[in-house]
Amino acid sequence: MKEKKYTTLNMCDFCSLEYPACKATPLFSKGTGLNDVKLDPENAVIACDKYKSPVDILKKQFH
Repeated sequence: MKEKKYTTLNMCDFCSLEYPACKATPLFSKGTGLNDVKLDPENAVIACDKYKSPVDILKKQFH
């Protein structure tokens, strides 16, 4: 059976803040301990304590 390779979305690409200037403490995909899952890229931020969605910011400004 062919091994699945999962595409990992980097939260920093969708955040209004700039890492590392935001001083966040992100969780990188390589630090999840999911050794049986192939992630690409392995250094993507998959969780963050300071994530600010640009969509949420726009909603607050215009609603």
